Amino acid sequence: MNEVFLFLGLIVLTAAFLSYDHPVLRRLGLCGVGLTTFAAGYLPTGNFLVGLSCVSVWLLLPWVEILLRIRKLRLPLRKTLQQSAPPGRDAFPELGDLSDSIESCGFEHVADLGWEMEGYRQFFRLFAHPQRREEAAITYVEQHQLGFHFASVTSRGTDGAVLTTWNCPVSSSLKTPPAVQLNRVAGDEPFGSMLVAHEGFLRRVERPVESLCPVDPERVRAAVESDMETQMQHNMREGLLQPAEEGHGRYSWRGMLYLWFQFLRDIFRLS
Repeated sequence: MNEVFLFLGLIVLTAAFLSYDHPVLRRLGLCGVGLTTFAAGYLPTGNFLVGLSCVSVWLLLPWVEILLRIRKLRLPLRKTLQQSAPPGRDAFPELGDLSDSIESCGFEHVADLGWEMEGYRQFFRLFAHPQRREEAAITYVEQHQLGFHFASVTSRGTDGAVLTTWNCPVSSSLKTPPAVQLNRVAGDEPFGSMLVAHEGFLRRVERPVESLCPVDPERVRAAVESDMETQMQHNMREGLLQPAEEGHGRYSWRGMLYLWFQFLRDIFRLS
């Protein structure tokens, strides 16, 4: 009976920690999930290894998705963005307000573009601010009817460097090329605060305006397509992707391990 009360107490304590929107308390809640799972195996059996096996199920669960679906994916090495209708309001209700916020900061709406593949959809609303030499984007990613979005601001150096400030809520599924530097900000920050953070980022990496490429609104689409192709080629060289059918790549075992580690990283970062 004491074991039952202990187990119920762990459940209540874990739920209490997870109910608070504070990083420390939520991480304690995440530890509580692991401890509760361990107790579910250990308390009935008294076997320490059984408890650890129960905890390992949480850590290995992503491999079901990786082996059953991601392993079969064939990714185009060169993506051509097409004119695309924006996601419906039910899927992405924040799109209008976020677009208004970006345009209120002086950015010009350039295009709505996207591409689709086997239940995966990526939508881009692109903006340009020639005076600031900056591009902005709203990106919506949908996978099997589950989606998330983020905003970004990008400056491009005359030496080929790409400097981006973004609030993407998840870690990238592919490695970032060496020429790309990312600056992550909190997801709930307004776009104006993101611009301020981007200016601070440029100062930290010693990138004055004179060292940045001018922005041509007509070339923003081509620049985004080039960024995606560069990332794919970099991951081919790094061994995360390997050749598949002509013009396509697929995740290698090394790439699937990278995906798994990114998932574990997000569990602790987002908790």
